[in-house]
Amino acid sequence: MIKNFKTKLRKYFKELIEIKSTPNEIALGFAVGTAIAVLPTFGLGIFIGLAIVFLFKKVSKLSMLVSFAFWNPLVLIPTTALSYYLGNLLFSGGPILNLKFSILNVIYLYTRRFLLGNLIVTTVLTLISYFLVLFLAKKYKKKEIPILQKPLEIEIGPISG
Repeated sequence: MIKNFKTKLRKYFKELIEIKSTPNEIALGFAVGTAIAVLPTFGLGIFIGLAIVFLFKKVSKLSMLVSFAFWNPLVLIPTTALSYYLGNLLFSGGPILNLKFSILNVIYLYTRRFLLGNLIVTTVLTLISYFLVLFLAKKYKKKEIPILQKPLEIEIGPISG
């Protein structure tokens, strides 16, 4: 399973880096795709992505699609848990608002915690993905190091599991 994951990861990055766009456009497309994929868009993420692609010409379409594929539901499960955990740390007290029905209080409490935590996680992952992809794209375009010709363990360290 880990070998299959490493193969898919290598394939995603190879497709991403070989796009015929500037490194900034590639990184911007991946970062925008990361933000859309990690935010809770309730199934509207692809439509939001299409709107952004039509409005902003400097966003790489293929890079955004690769980002959507990378942030699949299996990868998003830990980010969802982390989002709630961070929100829970920040909102440790009771609800600010008391609604008439207790179920609405519970929904409000958990939603508020999740959304704040998710906003933090999304911001951090978007920034990291932008700078990481920008770095990799610049290195690949300059041919300073053959990034994807070396084994993946050398580039990002061994994946344990």
